[in-house]
Amino acid sequence: MSIIQTTQEVIQASPLATLIHSCNEVKKDSWMNYVKILLAISGADGEVSEEEMNWVFNDFLDIVGASEEQKQEIRNFDFINFNLEEKLKTLEMDVPMNYKRTLVYDAVMMARADQVYAAEEKDAVHKAAELLGVPYFIAKTIEGLVNTEKSLEMIRKSLFELEEDEAHPISNLKSLNMKPASVLERNTFGVRFTNEQTQLNYGFALMIIAGADGEVSDAEKDWYINQFVRVSETPDHIAQQVINYDYLNGSLEDVLSNLKVDVTINFQRTLLYNAIKMANADEDFPEKEKEATEKAAELLGISEDIAHTVFYLVDTEAKVLKMRATLFDYK
Repeated sequence: MSIIQTTQEVIQASPLATLIHSCNEVKKDSWMNYVKILLAISGADGEVSEEEMNWVFNDFLDIVGASEEQKQEIRNFDFINFNLEEKLKTLEMDVPMNYKRTLVYDAVMMARADQVYAAEEKDAVHKAAELLGVPYFIAKTIEGLVNTEKSLEMIRKSLFELEEDEAHPISNLKSLNMKPASVLERNTFGVRFTNEQTQLNYGFALMIIAGADGEVSDAEKDWYINQFVRVSETPDHIAQQVINYDYLNGSLEDVLSNLKVDVTINFQRTLLYNAIKMANADEDFPEKEKEATEKAAELLGISEDIAHTVFYLVDTEAKVLKMRATLFDYK
């Protein structure tokens, strides 16, 4: 995923930040204050853990495309002597969403990055919500939303076997012309290893399944380009081949046979997962598309109970996203 260059005064959000935060340009000072507030809340228990700091960089600063200078400022930030109450009262952001609620959400996400939501951190979150004018019941609802998303994350990790399998390490990636997927690609789409041939056939399979009703809609193509391609860092020439692929005459069985399913044990399930997400992008999942995904599950050797679990996971995630959109009042 390419990160748009930043200037000294404005952070130009990367495409993924636009997707997650629904913002385009935000002044540097407001973003930096936002992050510092998060650090102060997370450090309410006396420290910002390594996992919490990793969350700041991997799940926030890298996504918004922060410069190295801005990252260094965050590394050197003194969260202990930061006047949290004053900064909360003066925080202003020109974004098309309820940033006060998203700050509460991000604070909970960051505080829970180390799997420990300490009492001091929780008190700091509730105090921040109060100072921001976020009602207590909304703050508790946001905590519940985070709990739900964390549960879904654990289901994804287990279902797609994303945890490192130290007993069965995959070696000789270079000889297989494979590379480790990015953290975002792995956690968002469940893909651990990839190469251009895999990305091409993976895309062909998605197109065949999404086009099983006779057409790949603009919404489905948009999902592939603006979500899957960007996160998975699929090269433009591969993405164009996928978009222009003759999916009506393509053989799903032939395409699947070309995938290196032996390289990663979760590949079959993640392909089914992404095929369902793409087919659902236009909020219309006709019988032919459903039959195609069921056929894909059968060809991939996925049992009926696991296939249904993947269907329900996608459906639940879609509902959670709608809940988030409503709660954060996206414009």
